[in-house]
Amino acid sequence: MDIIEVFLEKHGVLRRELAALEAPFQRPHGVGWDDCVSLDCKRLLKEIEAFFADFREHEAAEDEFMSGVSSLVKPDAATSAAFERGRRAVADIMKLFGAVAFTFDGEHVHRVRELLSRMRAEVEEHLAFEEKSLFPMLRERVPEGVLRESGERALHGHAAG
Repeated sequence: MDIIEVFLEKHGVLRRELAALEAPFQRPHGVGWDDCVSLDCKRLLKEIEAFFADFREHEAAEDEFMSGVSSLVKPDAATSAAFERGRRAVADIMKLFGAVAFTFDGEHVHRVRELLSRMRAEVEEHLAFEEKSLFPMLRERVPEGVLRESGERALHGHAAG
């Protein structure tokens, strides 16, 4: 399995984690204004924190790999700018969630639902950009052996670079 396949697999995991975070808000009876009766708010916040940690770890692995092949992969200015915009958008929503989590006690659950929806959209846009722009460029410019070796190292718990 090459590193791009490893990254694509992780994208699937991140998408499933986001869907699980949103699942309580998709119930037929909905979630009320102040709903810690049918919604375990503390667990939800822990799951959001776990998602953030997982996402950051994944992004760090991508960054490490990219720094290792930077001499081979030189994206144009527009691609670099789009990539950075996506990263900033995700980072901003994570900061916002951090602020909400600091005081969240079940009130205004609808705000958490809105933030989750926005986070899912931002993360999806970022992942889709990587899949449509960055990963094809890597396949084109990085030798297959490097991709495969990096993937094997990533699968065996070593750095992805």
